[in-house]
Amino acid sequence: PDSPFVVPVASHSDDARRLTVTSLQETGIIVNQPASFAVQLNGARGVIDAKVHTPSGMVEECYVSEVDSDKYSIRFIPRENGVHSIDVKFNGRHIPGSPFKIRVGEQSQAGDPGLVTAYGHGLEGGVTGRPSEFIISTLNAGPGSLSVTIDGPSKVKLDCQDSPEGYKVSYTPMAPGNYLISIKYGGPQHIVGSPFKARVTGTRLSGGHSLHETSTVQVETVIKSSESVGGYGMAGPKFSSDASKVVSRGPGLSKAFVGQKNTFTVDCSKAGTNMLMVGVHGPKTPCDEVYVKHTGNRQYNVTYTVKDKGDYILIVKWGDQNVPGSPFQVAVP
Repeated sequence: PDSPFVVPVASHSDDARRLTVTSLQETGIIVNQPASFAVQLNGARGVIDAKVHTPSGMVEECYVSEVDSDKYSIRFIPRENGVHSIDVKFNGRHIPGSPFKIRVGEQSQAGDPGLVTAYGHGLEGGVTGRPSEFIISTLNAGPGSLSVTIDGPSKVKLDCQDSPEGYKVSYTPMAPGNYLISIKYGGPQHIVGSPFKARVTGTRLSGGHSLHETSTVQVETVIKSSESVGGYGMAGPKFSSDASKVVSRGPGLSKAFVGQKNTFTVDCSKAGTNMLMVGVHGPKTPCDEVYVKHTGNRQYNVTYTVKDKGDYILIVKWGDQNVPGSPFQVAVP
């Protein structure tokens, strides 16, 4: 009796439309302090998944916890200033309003690539074996992660020094050809005019066997403003610091391994105000990459990679002074 039966089938994918978000704070969120908001299911049944995209391009999972059968809490801890994007999905589909944009820190605190400029002959070209230089001006751009990448026919010796208006970058190419100089600030965005194309002439001193080699330097910048630059482009701020109060810890201070990320931490929280300088030099050449990350309260994580075995010298300075133990002897077996 009653056959055939009519069975209504509702698609789970439509359920995502029923969800609503409450207590989402879009501004005024502070770095290293938990931020959370609630998601109301409104009778929908399924799985909630949330990820946060940071300004520097990282993707991190959010903590999703059940408040009751119809409500979930989503929580994350921002680690950098700038605009974050949060994907909230239900059964694999975005809920209404997702991805949500939230700003961490004040607008002036997030590095603005639109206010960063670069100039100098080194952006146009150079000669093999000789340093080419250019200036990156970060005045009034707020703090952010500065990254300089040079792609070309050879690895380049890349150096980034503090200067009154920002940073002076010098690179020494070893093979002639075209080099692409990418400058990014405060995340994955290029600054104005980047990438720059530089034409290098001269004889091949090394490299040139592959189509391109990549060299990168990254710096966590300090705030620079036009007030701190003298009328003649002279001295920046005077720092008050004591390098003897810096504490360094970690396996990377004594031993490193080829092809791995070698790490150590530097705690400058009791050492006043200054800039952390880290350099690693190997048996023949400087190491490929040193990455210094400020994690808050003048505490730093340092990561570096080495290509050759042998004995390395690792220098850690707080301003102009070596920290206790520096220079460190590092063995690469």
